Amino acid sequence: MNKLKLAIALGTGLTLGTLINPAAQASSIQQLSTPTLSATQFNDLFNPVSGGTVQNSAINFVGANNAGTISSEVFQGKDGTAAAGLYAYAYQLSVNNATNSVSGEPVHVDSTSFQFNSTPTGTDFAGVGKQTYAYVITNGTVGGLNNVANPDGSTPLVPDSLSWQAGSKIGAIRADFVNPGSDSQALGAGNNSATFVVISSTPFSGQFQNAGVLSSDQQTGTNTVVYAPSGGTIQPVPVPEPTTILAWAGMAGAAVFVRRIRKKNAA
Repeated sequence: MNKLKLAIALGTGLTLGTLINPAAQASSIQQLSTPTLSATQFNDLFNPVSGGTVQNSAINFVGANNAGTISSEVFQGKDGTAAAGLYAYAYQLSVNNATNSVSGEPVHVDSTSFQFNSTPTGTDFAGVGKQTYAYVITNGTVGGLNNVANPDGSTPLVPDSLSWQAGSKIGAIRADFVNPGSDSQALGAGNNSATFVVISSTPFSGQFQNAGVLSSDQQTGTNTVVYAPSGGTIQPVPVPEPTTILAWAGMAGAAVFVRRIRKKNAA
């Protein structure tokens, strides 16, 4: 019976910890929340890195050369602000109003992904009350990236999700536009994405990263590159503190229960 109680205690603690804190057991792919910052808020915190320019790289598909562009830029936190000592890596995608000559369909982009070799840094520039590693800029100009309305008057498309994947040696950022569950659509022909930024404590060292895009059109060429940090640490970003505390509480409670059983048996 005592062994049964011990097994139940351990099982309860492990199960509770897993249920409350699934991130501890799950994949290292972690979705990053993306609260909105206005261009004014962002520009109050960051300046373009001295000597830096916008990196514009063409997106090429078989049957649709120069189908779109991935633009990126690096910003440095201003002294005397909450962003001092930090860097913001900013990205924006645009798709040209073109048709693929092979498929006969308008071009589009479902998602993009690239190496980001430094664990994103948590901040709370948007005042949401928790650590945030990325932001979306939906209006105004930041550096050379202009968040204006699309040619048809629509608002630039915000990625449905932004995620960080920590591997054993490299990290990666992925921005997904398509989500069947929420009916989020691809970045279509003639449209731009909103600018999204990832915060890092690692400055740009001059090493660009290849950016891949997912589409029903086949990407071709390897000259699609973006600004990204390199040489930083690679690890999962911390799970939200309340979740962690609850998980620890579950495990601690199980441990206390086990100790009580052992003391009772010893007596």
